[in-house]
Amino acid sequence: MQRMSIAVSGTEFTDSDGVDGLIEMARSAQCDAVEFWYPKNAVRDGIDAALRKLHRAGLRLACVSTPSQLYGTGEADAVSLLHEAITVAARTGCDRVNTYFGHAPVVDDPGAVAAYAGALAPVLDYASAKEVVVVLENEFDAFGWDPAASDVSRRPAALAALFARVGSPWFGLNFDAANFLCAAVSPSSDALPLLLPWVRYAHVKDVRRAAAETPPAGWTRYTDHGRAYDTAPLGTGELDWPALIGSLAAAGYAGYLTLEPHCARSILLAETARAADYLRDVINGHMPPHRRPSHHN
Repeated sequence: MQRMSIAVSGTEFTDSDGVDGLIEMARSAQCDAVEFWYPKNAVRDGIDAALRKLHRAGLRLACVSTPSQLYGTGEADAVSLLHEAITVAARTGCDRVNTYFGHAPVVDDPGAVAAYAGALAPVLDYASAKEVVVVLENEFDAFGWDPAASDVSRRPAALAALFARVGSPWFGLNFDAANFLCAAVSPSSDALPLLLPWVRYAHVKDVRRAAAETPPAGWTRYTDHGRAYDTAPLGTGELDWPALIGSLAAAGYAGYLTLEPHCARSILLAETARAADYLRDVINGHMPPHRRPSHHN
């Protein structure tokens, strides 16, 4: 039976970094696949040179990820960017492109689902022609852009309604368990059981409720509607990765698990190596049941 594979994400780098750091990150994880952020990872060297570097390093693309949102403002730009990303994916043999939902001033899940499905339709026409799956990453209000909590992807039931409405094999979920936790949703009990039929890709990181005024050195704090979370070494936070990966495996998921530690560059390679070792142990069934860390609310 085919097993899940490990990849690393280019989201950890800036426009000026190119892909050199991403190649080092993949080597530290001892993996052969990367999530290529477009256009960010191509800004310094250009798309052709960036892809050549990755190819020469023996790396394939697990996913082409974009900062695109089809709901709210910027729909036209998002459609254009997604078309470009789908083209990049197709030329490299990659079959996934990542996107985000978007936000509005008010919560209107039925209206948002309808609007998103309409905006997505021409994108899926192109994606299906290129045999590329568009994956929607579930999000929380990481940057304070959605004070109304209008983003459908933070609510599993609304997200399931969107996938059911679109009903396309070329549209699925990028399951980010930590993002659900930061949106005050239990990924194990309230998100994954409902959304399993649509999982086509997965992001892997760990978080814990903030227990101090500042995050631990090297890690990142996110605040969602007054709840603060700190990123943490994989396996030390509140995510029950053995249970989550067990559920994915039981459902037949054999895609990528993409590491995005969201930590300082000074510790990125060491943390990536450690996280990849942990993840391999989980995939191979060698990890004991998860124990939730203690924290102060």
